Amino acid sequence: MKLGTSFFKSETPSHMTVRQVAMVVTVLAASLALIVVDNGANNGANNGANSGANSDGAFNVTEVSALAPMPHVAAADALTTNWFCPGVPANDDSISSNLVISNASEADISATVTLLSSGQTPVVNAVSIPARSHISLDARGGISAQFVSAVVEIIGSQGSVEQIVRHPAGDAVVLCANQPETDWYFADGFTGADSIEQIVMTNPYVDATVVDITFVTADAERSPEQLQGFVLPANSVTALSMDQQGARNEPILAVSIRASSGRLVAGRVQHYLGQGRLGFSMSLGASAMSTQWWFSNGEKLAGNTESLVIYNPSSRDRSLSVVFVNGSDSANSIDPLLITAPAHRVITVDTGGIPSLPVGRYGIIVSTNDQDLGDSLGVVVEQVINRRDGNTVGTSVVLGAPRNSESTTWSAPSGVTASEDSLQIMNTTSQEGTVSVLQVGPAGAVVLGGLENLVLPAGGVLSIGVPAGLPDAQIIVQATTTVVVQRLLLRGYGLFGRSAVHALPHLPLVDNFLSETAP
Repeated sequence: MKLGTSFFKSETPSHMTVRQVAMVVTVLAASLALIVVDNGANNGANNGANSGANSDGAFNVTEVSALAPMPHVAAADALTTNWFCPGVPANDDSISSNLVISNASEADISATVTLLSSGQTPVVNAVSIPARSHISLDARGGISAQFVSAVVEIIGSQGSVEQIVRHPAGDAVVLCANQPETDWYFADGFTGADSIEQIVMTNPYVDATVVDITFVTADAERSPEQLQGFVLPANSVTALSMDQQGARNEPILAVSIRASSGRLVAGRVQHYLGQGRLGFSMSLGASAMSTQWWFSNGEKLAGNTESLVIYNPSSRDRSLSVVFVNGSDSANSIDPLLITAPAHRVITVDTGGIPSLPVGRYGIIVSTNDQDLGDSLGVVVEQVINRRDGNTVGTSVVLGAPRNSESTTWSAPSGVTASEDSLQIMNTTSQEGTVSVLQVGPAGAVVLGGLENLVLPAGGVLSIGVPAGLPDAQIIVQATTTVVVQRLLLRGYGLFGRSAVHALPHLPLVDNFLSETAP
């Protein structure tokens, strides 16, 4: 397959990198036993893809690493891979949704898909995914409910899963978790101008899960009585509209969920209706705080506003550094922005208000300075970009990539959409590297024409475009250094702007899980 090189562009202005900040980071060592729906013990994650050219020019996909959505990182099990999706709206015919299951391996795989809702018996189906292909299923499965969530259990092999929501206000590709967790966090909530925010909680177990829910507005932290000891029934999906929980017309709204009994998967649905935000987004929450968050697509461009929303759920103030990088000569760098994140509060950094930050694209690193307090006292950071063209606005929100999720290989199970900035890649090291973009097809993983061995500067960023006509299929990004990869996707319906979601990192397998849960 050949793609024109004119769709590739590199963003490397002659200014901005960071003095005194080391870019070399360690690769995450992590694993955790995963409990499946029937409470049996099965470990879960997904082996990833490295590629090596064979005699016919195709690339062989080998199972050498665990594939995990951020910030989940679990050990791969040779027999089972489990994916827990945060749910899709299922009571509005103007909204459609799909479940994409990708198989990059050389053998067919089978999977069990369990659909959960509220007050209804789980619906279970068996599916088969041919080698080097993917299948797309109706994520609602014919169920009428407020939300429907999917649990995908791949038997005897490895695969990857994402969900797609097609909403009249904009499409959203949503990562799925590879295990439920006890803690979930959302930094950027918004109910201004009567915008809709719903927290969608899935309990995939046969026993009830009990949670305590706290939220933070611009004024204070609140723990409503009705949200303490809140019961999530067995095998169920529960959605909370935050305006009905006392958080109506709030421009700042962070949420913490902690299970006192059981575990869950949590996602956030947003329909923005004004006060500078328009559009639809859905995302998986953060299952842990982190002492470092990476963003590969910072934008200071005409018509855009960009904010970093930082939530500190812990009981201690945190000292933070915000670093902007694009791989240029350190002699022209800007100093890190030093800020304090108060305990149990939210702060917002308007990057457009930083005079020394030049116009263009860049990477962003938000790090805690008081590392001695431990990773469990990290923060949660999301990036909000409002792209404007006249009176038209498109809002995107993305959770950063947490510390140690950097990888040399990343996958996009549902692929990318055609645009001049489809993939945003950030080099997390002080070494120059190269990047290649592959697509999985009948011949295996094949490098896309013009997108092979692209130079990625040390500590630099790269914007890669993909033209129209690319088949829907899994995309693999491979680099010679560790990188962070984000997708910018068209919103559908001819809508202006982009939606944002990370690809999935392939991470080494080790024996122990390094949890970054709250104290």
